[in-house]
Amino acid sequence: MISDYECFAISVENGIAHLLLNRPEKSNSLTRAFWSDLPAVVDELSRSGKVRAMIISAQGKVFCGGLDLQMFSTATEFHATCPEEREVMQVNLERMQGALNALERARFPVIAAVQGACIGGGLDLIAACDLCFASEVAKFRIEETNVGMMADLGVLQRLPRLIPAGVARYLALTGETLDAAEAYRLGLLVKVFPTAEELLNGAFATARRIAELPPVAINGIKRAMIYGRDHGVYESLQHTVLLQSAILSGQDILRSLGARTTGAPAHFHDLLALKNAF
Repeated sequence: MISDYECFAISVENGIAHLLLNRPEKSNSLTRAFWSDLPAVVDELSRSGKVRAMIISAQGKVFCGGLDLQMFSTATEFHATCPEEREVMQVNLERMQGALNALERARFPVIAAVQGACIGGGLDLIAACDLCFASEVAKFRIEETNVGMMADLGVLQRLPRLIPAGVARYLALTGETLDAAEAYRLGLLVKVFPTAEELLNGAFATARRIAELPPVAINGIKRAMIYGRDHGVYESLQHTVLLQSAILSGQDILRSLGARTTGAPAHFHDLLALKNAF
């Protein structure tokens, strides 16, 4: 089943969700609707407990051209002239940041598959994903610098934790382009593929591999690593003690060891569905 939204389509099959940016004629730019639709969709998938991994990919030659330019011309918050209008800007900006934060809060890993140029808000988007793959022609750029503004959706905070901080500062201050080979060398990309087709196949292969593993353990790994990114080693170790005490499953370990012995695939329970209200 495929559900269509203004900026993307979403499908789920065999525990793998696929979010496809599908406005290639507009460089897959992100309209106002995207910032409401994305967190709602990710939250719904996360609450279901049935999704074990998600892939974000795009149609066309451009992965994402950033914010739709119409937002800059029509949105009043970009032309605020009084404190009340700036307060609205603050609320809306926090909402947009929250849309990308939803990718980190998801109970499953998110894999970005970048087949072409990824600039502006597109780079903010993939920086919030757990893994990023790309084709050889992919390019990355903090475009906000080149249009006279500071990037404000998370790339300035997340990129220095993905690549050397000095390089991240250089890219942010100059607005220069990072090609796929250099992005891989620096650690932004996990894998690079010759073509867009091989890229998507590789992303799905990794998603299937993750989907074969115990969802509780995968969720715990994601939580522990995000917590460790934002806290010190000692605090993170203490967090891991509490997290492991809560999620360790002897049955999942036995299933994993049994599968290794027999060569047959192990089957693990989905995460429990979350109710919409407590």
